[in-house]
Parts: sequence; C-alpha cells; structure tokens
Amino acid sequence: MNKANTKDCFCAHCRSPRKLRYFRRLQVQHYFQILVLTIGVTAALYPWLVWKGIISLPVIWAIFDMTYKTLYRKDLACPYCGFDVTWYKKDVKVARRQVEDFLKQNPESPVLRRVNKSQDIFETPLN
Repeated sequence: MNKANTKDCFCAHCRSPRKLRYFRRLQVQHYFQILVLTIGVTAALYPWLVWKGIISLPVIWAIFDMTYKTLYRKDLACPYCGFDVTWYKKDVKVARRQVEDFLKQNPESPVLRRVNKSQDIFETPLN
C-alpha cells in the first residue's frame, strides 16, 4: 500500500499501531472522479435529457460520499481489540460490550496475549 494514502495512528483502547486507508472527508482525487463520472453519465443521457442529465451530479456525489464514509467507518474499528471510536462517542456501554464480544470471539488476539503475559509477570512468585 502506498504510504501517501495511509494515516498512521494508534488505537485509543489497546495502543496498537494502525494504518487507516480512508480519511474522514473526500480527497481531491475523489472530486475529480465524481466530475468524470458525471460527465460520462451526462453524455450517455444526452439524447434523452439533453443538458438536464447534469442533475446526476448531486446523486453521484451523495452515493460516492456515503460509500466513502461507510468505508472510513468500517476501517476505523481496531482489528486487534474491536474498539470503535464512533460507537464510543455515541454510547460507552455499547462500545465496551463490542470490545468484550470481539475479544471473546478472537482468543488469539495480540491484545489478549499481551494482557495474559503481563498477568503472568505479576503472578509469578519471586524467590
């Protein structure tokens, strides 16, 4: 993956390093893609709608924006502990339950291994 297209960050819950592939808002290249797609749709609809086909711009923009925000939100959840910032902002109890469910379903998660390793360190008796 191209480093210019990723954002380095850490998970707020487990502090694991992460790379986000999507950004919160559309980038310049996305607006260019929307424009090219609108020109193509307008050209295809020109025989029937003449220049009224330009009305496809807000429709294409809305679909593109919703799809991109869905991908961003899907990418935002941590793959190591299941923590999702958007759910945490809405309801802390739901976010906590989602993390617990994720860790129960993924017992080989690096987060659980790290926790188990630290518990072993503290429980071993010193001679």
